Amino acid sequence: MNFSKTWALAFVNSLESEGVKLDEGFAAFKTLSNRIKSLPSVVYGRNAAEIIQTLYREGWKNETLPIAFELSIRFIVLMVRKNMFRHRDLIISDIQKLFDKKNGVVTARLEYAVTEGGEEPVEKLRITEAIKKRTGAAKLVLESKQNPALIGGYRVIIGDEVIDASISSQLNNMKENLQRGY
Repeated sequence: MNFSKTWALAFVNSLESEGVKLDEGFAAFKTLSNRIKSLPSVVYGRNAAEIIQTLYREGWKNETLPIAFELSIRFIVLMVRKNMFRHRDLIISDIQKLFDKKNGVVTARLEYAVTEGGEEPVEKLRITEAIKKRTGAAKLVLESKQNPALIGGYRVIIGDEVIDASISSQLNNMKENLQRGY
């Protein structure tokens, strides 16, 4: 497991152990880390963690800090102390992946050949339903983009699995079969 996954898992586990809803905790973490990222770089010197805690606690002087924000502040302070805040975007990406996995969200990429009008393929709805059925996803996030190298057809990438229904792939298969003498 790489470091960003370890940090992401630690954050998700801390939310769960405190009974905080994952979406609330994740939103608080992204909001606070974006604000901290916009602070002047002078903050990231000596005593940076204490400065960050003070800045955010000053904003809630007379209020009780929501637990999602309190946990996020503590986690960000720990990241700053361990010099991990610079990897914030990777950690956020891995938290999102954990969050999606827990909620049954699957992300797939659809690459399709350039069409006459530049529209997406007609089969997109059929492809979407097939992916949901194959993966058991409650929700599918489908990123689409044109890929002129495909000549025709499409390619679907789900994690490390590739479903290649492109003409270029079929032509390459025919070429290999002819070279082998089939």
